[in-house]
Amino acid sequence: MIDRDRSHTRSRLFNGGIGLLFMVASWWVPGHADAQSDTTRQLMRPTVGFGAGMFAFYGDVGNRSAGYNPLVSRVGYELRASTAITPWLEGSLFALHGRLAVNERSTTRNLNFESRITVGGFQLAYNFHHFLNPGRRVEPFVSVGFESVEFLSKTDLYDAQGRRYHYWSDGTIRDMAETDPNAGAAQMLDRDYVYETDVRENNADGFGRYAERTVAVPVGIGARMLLPKGFDLRIGATLHFTASDLLDGVTADSRGERAGDSRNDRFLYTSFSLGYAINIEPRTKATKSPTLTDEEMDLLVSRGDEDGDGVIDFNDHCPHTPPGAKVDARGCPLDDDGDGVGDPFDDEAATLAGMPVNGRGVGLTDDDLLRGWLAWKDSGNVNFVRSRMESFGPVAHTPKAKAVKRTYVVQVGSQVEGISEEMIQKILSLPDVRTIERGDSVFYVVGDYEELPDALRRHISLMDQGIEGRVMAAENGRLTPVDGKGTQASPAAATTPTGQAILRVQLGAFKKKLSGNVFKDVPDLMTITGDDGLTRYYTGSFTDVNKAAQHKVQMHLQGFTGAFLVSFREGKRIPLTEAGARLTGREDMRNLPSGSIDKNLISFSVQLATYAGNTPAEAIDRFIDIGDVRPLISEDAVRYVHGRFTSRAQAEEARKRLQAQGFEDAFVTGLVSDRLIPADEAERLLKDGR
Repeated sequence: MIDRDRSHTRSRLFNGGIGLLFMVASWWVPGHADAQSDTTRQLMRPTVGFGAGMFAFYGDVGNRSAGYNPLVSRVGYELRASTAITPWLEGSLFALHGRLAVNERSTTRNLNFESRITVGGFQLAYNFHHFLNPGRRVEPFVSVGFESVEFLSKTDLYDAQGRRYHYWSDGTIRDMAETDPNAGAAQMLDRDYVYETDVRENNADGFGRYAERTVAVPVGIGARMLLPKGFDLRIGATLHFTASDLLDGVTADSRGERAGDSRNDRFLYTSFSLGYAINIEPRTKATKSPTLTDEEMDLLVSRGDEDGDGVIDFNDHCPHTPPGAKVDARGCPLDDDGDGVGDPFDDEAATLAGMPVNGRGVGLTDDDLLRGWLAWKDSGNVNFVRSRMESFGPVAHTPKAKAVKRTYVVQVGSQVEGISEEMIQKILSLPDVRTIERGDSVFYVVGDYEELPDALRRHISLMDQGIEGRVMAAENGRLTPVDGKGTQASPAAATTPTGQAILRVQLGAFKKKLSGNVFKDVPDLMTITGDDGLTRYYTGSFTDVNKAAQHKVQMHLQGFTGAFLVSFREGKRIPLTEAGARLTGREDMRNLPSGSIDKNLISFSVQLATYAGNTPAEAIDRFIDIGDVRPLISEDAVRYVHGRFTSRAQAEEARKRLQAQGFEDAFVTGLVSDRLIPADEAERLLKDGR
């Protein structure tokens, strides 16, 4: 009942806002004779606008939002460009971005999802011009259009410690199923509302890798108020009818209790926006008629010499020459050093032949040319650099410049999903390439420069080699394009043209991405996911096969028993023999192992507690009583674990015993040596090594 009341309140507020606009319109209808022409001019001018609003989802999750609560809505943003096609019909291009989310909780089904959506399309709007006062300031409208919708849906299945939610019939959430034989030991959990699991990749209903994009038809209603000085205010609601039933990942073909209905998903966007009408009427300048006759003007031009250089204005190609300057027959100052700047304006009288100069005739060095190019990019309003300080490093007497630690790299590619084997080989051919992970994206970058000009020089060098790249600023753990553009969507087809072979050590190719702790002590780690679904891990970059072999041996000693050498040249993988290796036996280079981790290093422990500061004395006493408790120290905290077990089953028995002793939050974790990884991952590595 509370949810319905809130929904009705939201509806009344929206309808009240529409009514208020019409009330204001009744007070604001102009009474002057030119009111209609002024309104018509505003209607016919192109308008750009920006707005914000709320998204509501109507689909299988949430039972088509029965008992809809507006408090679970998500904020969205709108960008619009529109123009009047006729006095009664308007055409618009628009883009929307925001999130849809629904949490369904009942005794029979518990589903949730959050989807990031991006919408782009066009609309036609009718403003009831035929029925309204021509001098109106407020007008209703209805709209219809066509659009493209991209979505990325995730669901909340696990808590921060990786424990899956199980919903019991008594309304609680626990870490075991209610039907589990050990359900008596189940611990209560609280949802963290972090949507960490990709719905498509989870594949709960066997739908596979379906397209996360669709088309839709938006149908809307609203009102527009004309404001002074070309502004307007719009409020409205648009229902988007999509051609997909997969926004929430649930359809009529879903399994068991997850099954929905056969209708496609829809979503509602209720918003307000502010627009500005661009004035495209050309300005007319008053012209003055000459007061002299044609004959007087001809006489003035033929006799005049305004700068007094001896060449009449009619024949003078360089007016306003300084007094006393020597000129040629065209009236232009002489240029003794031939740098293109006349002697009266030349601050450097003897510039070297062929040397570029500035507007004052002074020769320019390479650094001067680079500064000029940066200044031109800055003046082009593309946000390439924000200041000379950013371009050439902090100034000694400017304290604020020293406070920000910023370096520069050249991005040569990026990926969100898997990439082809051909593209992997091209990326690995760059000798100093490395990966930087930011969320779901992986960036491939080269270089690490403290000064922007150094990065620009590397960028220009790569362009000369046929490598497309982008200069990025690395600051406080973030990568930002210094040219103001978005990041590239796919890896660049770049190779090294030197002909030199690059050798790397491949640690393994795994079906699922491993935890970062597995590779904690591995230098120069590169992670690449191919379109075959395998995630490959590489380390090192060598031109000497002996040094590469030594690095491979070191990786074997760290537990990566399946590590092997690979070599690349000019964007292609090549046999090791071409890279300088000499094989002592017959080896098929096309069937090398995919890599594995020494199973003797993999074990299980029970994590008892985590402390970010000092460990309480009473906790240490309890650990001593238990025995076989050791701390694992990281940068952010100290984690205390008990035992080292060869199987998960043994660790689970220890967990139950410890929980009975009062360690209610204890859980099983995996280890590679003394590096923590999820227990599921450790179990998978023990099973098949991949």
